[in-house]
Amino acid sequence: MRKHNFFPGPATLPIEVIQEAAAGLVDYNGMGVSIVEISHRSPIFTDLLDEANALVKKLYGLSDDWAVLWLPGGASSQLTVAPMNLTEPNDKIAFVDTGFWAGRAIEAAANEANAFFLASSKDSNYDRIPKITDVQGARYLHVVSNETIDGTQYHEFPEVDVPLVADMTSDFLSRPLPMEKFGVIFASAQKNFGIAGITCVLVNKAVLPEKNSRKVPKIFDYHTHIAENSLYHTIPTYPVYVALLMLRYIDKQGGLAEMQRLSEQKSALIYNEIDRNPLLKGIVATEDRSVMNACFTSQSPEMDQKINLFLEQNDIVGIKGFPTKGGFRASIYNGQPLASVAHLVDLLQNLSL
Repeated sequence: MRKHNFFPGPATLPIEVIQEAAAGLVDYNGMGVSIVEISHRSPIFTDLLDEANALVKKLYGLSDDWAVLWLPGGASSQLTVAPMNLTEPNDKIAFVDTGFWAGRAIEAAANEANAFFLASSKDSNYDRIPKITDVQGARYLHVVSNETIDGTQYHEFPEVDVPLVADMTSDFLSRPLPMEKFGVIFASAQKNFGIAGITCVLVNKAVLPEKNSRKVPKIFDYHTHIAENSLYHTIPTYPVYVALLMLRYIDKQGGLAEMQRLSEQKSALIYNEIDRNPLLKGIVATEDRSVMNACFTSQSPEMDQKINLFLEQNDIVGIKGFPTKGGFRASIYNGQPLASVAHLVDLLQNLSL
């Protein structure tokens, strides 16, 4: 029997995607070879890659002004690669300090340009998203659309006069977006649309400087990967294949509007119970709660341990909060079945401590 998986990433996938991915790992389409044994430059794989690119563009409604790139190194690599491509060394990059991943981002960007925080919610333990309107001469504004660890999410993106560069690792492909606000979006696959090993990067080609005094290594240059259709190097083929299966799944379910509806339905079930149950309490301001990662605690660390043990005994896995936050974190990405969320809520309603 499958457990009810609330791990924050790598995260749960729809069973039909797992089954098709498993079949392709053994024998792809009856060819007598595994999908991982097929050359990344073969017509079979390039057709899969082209389909993945087309589906991302379809789901987000992207024009040919946008490039879809599939790159290794995780989203963390893009924290350096994005400023390397978009700025000169003396340029300013604005950040909003929303939690753990915003801190990682500014640390990486500080090696490439003049990176600074416009605002921070650190003093309130990152329980909300600071509101900003001015970027103080920055080349672009970096945002973490969903803080996986802290449980906050942008539901409305800032209105500023520069492009947004967004780390969307934990809410990519989960909702429609005002794409006109963004210059670059990047996301690792292992939460909403696949398995670890590949990062999808969306680049609005208009934001790439025509000339850059910085000598960007070829392997890190967006122009390289745009020109080579992500095949400048040996692309991680199996993670791309699983991402394609998830893209097909999302499209078949009804696209991003349906993913958003389901995310809001699943998160509402959990948050309603958190707000109703006197043993539980949310740790994020209501208006900034993430629909991807519902973070909450009980009345004490000792009670947290008892609840976690009770949930584990009833087939819930991966719900323990990040060590620096404690409590619980229920991750409810695109692959999370509504039935698993309902099972979790039923257990929370009938805690036996």
